[in-house]
Amino acid sequence: MISPELYSFSRNPILFQWEGSISHDPEIEAGTFYVEYNGKRIYDGRFTPPATINLAEIVDACVEWFREPPVGNNAPLVQIEDSGDLANRKLYAFFEYCYSDAELERIVIPGGVSRQNFRQLANLKTDIFACRFMNPACNFFMTVRTAGWCICIRETELYPLYFFSLQTGDLYEFVDACTGERISDDTMDEGICALDIDALRKLFYEKHGIIPSVIDVYCNRVYASRIVIVQCDAAKERYRLKFRNSLGVFEIMEAVGTMSVADEYPDGEDSVYKRYDPVIDDFYNERSRIERRQILSVSTGVKRSEEMRLLSDLIASEEVYLLDWKSYPVKVIPTIEDLTYNNRSEQPMSFMLKLEVAEPEISIMQDINDGLESVRPRIFSSHFDAKFN
Repeated sequence: MISPELYSFSRNPILFQWEGSISHDPEIEAGTFYVEYNGKRIYDGRFTPPATINLAEIVDACVEWFREPPVGNNAPLVQIEDSGDLANRKLYAFFEYCYSDAELERIVIPGGVSRQNFRQLANLKTDIFACRFMNPACNFFMTVRTAGWCICIRETELYPLYFFSLQTGDLYEFVDACTGERISDDTMDEGICALDIDALRKLFYEKHGIIPSVIDVYCNRVYASRIVIVQCDAAKERYRLKFRNSLGVFEIMEAVGTMSVADEYPDGEDSVYKRYDPVIDDFYNERSRIERRQILSVSTGVKRSEEMRLLSDLIASEEVYLLDWKSYPVKVIPTIEDLTYNNRSEQPMSFMLKLEVAEPEISIMQDINDGLESVRPRIFSSHFDAKFN
């Protein structure tokens, strides 16, 4: 069974303090230590007691993201990593000084909680794993949409919710709050799993003929949380932004509004150079090919005050993809000129996002999506039957 005290986030402090009866010996210059991650030695260092060493600063660059659920998945629950995969995320540090030694072991996963929350939980003598992510009696999903027990998600923002499966064979039950119909699953192994809400609603429809909007979640018959799917209004233009949240997994936020595209060529003047023409015995201007950068501007659409933290997390994210602009995700770098909002807002707000396409282009051409754009499309014959021309 997974134990909370063995787990740490890579962006939160993982502290080792040299304590005990061993004091500093002036004849010994320094102690030594080394750090291993996933069985590989990644760092060797020295320290002089008394010492406090933050191993997160060493291991963060080595921690890999969790993989995404497979495309076309039809199962409500998906195993992302089992206990064996999590064991490969093991951090081991060995310290030695004055004929004494100490060691530290952790399972380190990507992401982290805010400094304010980390400090608050430390003052309460607990951590985010014990009080939430590994607590089956609360909202244990790795989302930053809310810290409460009820998760509100727009229909267009549905994306698998990651969580810890504490023990192989745990029973997860999903109950439609209106009818009481339920879907149960006890097939998950110990490790990291994901709840695919789209697949869950599809299964509800196939089994019970309903598409639930309010779903209560139970773990081993203990009430955990509620998921509320909010219907979206029709919009002429709607885009989605898939971003890696502070906890290291993807979430989606929609942007509703007209998008403008600005092509910029910032290196145009700098790329001009002089070339000598012997015919006229003078110089003329030439220019090498320049890069095109694209800046997209789009409104976030109306946002509730509860969504401000999610929007702020999107702006700060290291990995953001724009969906629904092209047939494939486009990596972008989001910025926002003004994210000012009232602490106690009485009305919804809207903000203007600027999205810079992460990859500038030198060669400009029409987009290729499936490789068949240059092929004449096939059409039905004039006499309707199942045969193509």
